[in-house]
Amino acid sequence: MKKILTLVVDGLGYSDKENGNAWKNAKTPNLDSMFDKYPHSLLEASGVSVGQPEGQVGNETVGYLTLASGQILKQRSSFVRDFVETDNLATNTELKAAVEHVKKHQSTIHIIGLMSDGGISSSIDDIIKIIDFLKTQEVEVGIDFIADGRDVESKSALKYIEMLENTGVPIFSIAGRYYAMDDEQKWDRTRIYYDLIRNGIGLKIKEVRLALKNCYIRNITDEFLPPMILEPDRNIKDNDVIFWVNYKEDGARQILMSLTNPDEISDFQTRRLINTKTLVMYPIDSKIDATVLINEDDLAPNSLGIYLSKLGLTQARIATKDSYDLATYYFNGANNEKVPKCNNYLVDVPKTIPGKDLELDTAGVVKQTIKCMEKDTDFILTSISALGSISKSGNFKSTVEMVEFIDGCIGKILESAELNFYTIVFLSTYGSVEEMLDEENKPMTIHTSNKVPFVMTDEKLRLSDGELPDVAPTILSYMDISVPESMKKSKNLIED
Repeated sequence: MKKILTLVVDGLGYSDKENGNAWKNAKTPNLDSMFDKYPHSLLEASGVSVGQPEGQVGNETVGYLTLASGQILKQRSSFVRDFVETDNLATNTELKAAVEHVKKHQSTIHIIGLMSDGGISSSIDDIIKIIDFLKTQEVEVGIDFIADGRDVESKSALKYIEMLENTGVPIFSIAGRYYAMDDEQKWDRTRIYYDLIRNGIGLKIKEVRLALKNCYIRNITDEFLPPMILEPDRNIKDNDVIFWVNYKEDGARQILMSLTNPDEISDFQTRRLINTKTLVMYPIDSKIDATVLINEDDLAPNSLGIYLSKLGLTQARIATKDSYDLATYYFNGANNEKVPKCNNYLVDVPKTIPGKDLELDTAGVVKQTIKCMEKDTDFILTSISALGSISKSGNFKSTVEMVEFIDGCIGKILESAELNFYTIVFLSTYGSVEEMLDEENKPMTIHTSNKVPFVMTDEKLRLSDGELPDVAPTILSYMDISVPESMKKSKNLIED
């Protein structure tokens, strides 16, 4: 049986353009050699090809779920789009109850969420449809605006503010996701956002455009916007409704726990809300007292890693903190259970060189990958996330340097794979570094909808173009393993 190393280098999309393309502008002898020597093709990794709405850019969460599932899974973004574009808003029992609640108590519905079109945690188009529906119900509605700056351009908040201003619904507060959506147990950040929306503590501003300009002058981008109050005394009060409109659970736990179950919080002072209701799009945590509006999730019934485990194969998953959950939880089909015969390696190298954290951790990933190959592990999944991380900074020069560094790492992996008789399956789950400047040469820090490369280091093969769901059945076919029924709608990328 053939041994496989699936090497995922995220952020590496494909584009013929040279301007703003960190890949094309980097010296990459190992990547060049790999593409010259071995069969390769291109994969669709965004939009309907991975179960998202048409035109939605790809992302790592969707990417790893789809990669492992071997099929197109309808993603939460698509379920939410269906929910807001049908009569569900008017007929949903829980939403109707929330509307009746605020009418009875003459209170307010607080729409809280990430206001952007990044499509990873939320969609402002869907949020506006929710707001438009609530306006027809003649209830008091206000927006607690969480600025993005990570999944979209770093200074684009005004665009989304203007979209919301057009609804006629007031924006009560603004703060960056750094504070509002922390999920790293940095409770001092959560406290700052809690104080804003619960206690009304923040910088009082009259002109949002001037406030944003002043932040940008100080090099404070959207992600890190400080807590600002546009409507004084409109913080969350007893009898109000909290409507958390993000559909991804990441970034929701700490702030919602603080609001709905303050007894769980020991890191800062909280005040219990009386007779409030909290609505969420999807389940988040059993300790959060909230009502779920959507319970549908088309998660993978049989992920590649779990399937290989059932067949008795040994596995390794190798990643840094940035992508560890992707390589384990999401690659297992959003399943937290321990996979038999699978070793998970969270690489966190001591930082001995200032400013070189990404390089050190990536080198650690490479070292661990080589160790696993030397142990003859049947299937290895290695996730390299540094490119995606650094491209979000918008620093083109640093991204080019990172591409070159990772190219050196790939050289070491290629050499070890050959010595240990591994076939490398090389790909990315989304693009980013290949399109870092727009037509006006302004920095772009967002994911792209470009295709991603796909390589298999076996000179005897020929590969066709395809989609991300095609990778799992291709790997199984190459390993001479029967493809499960759930993956049979996807194609084998290896041409006869």
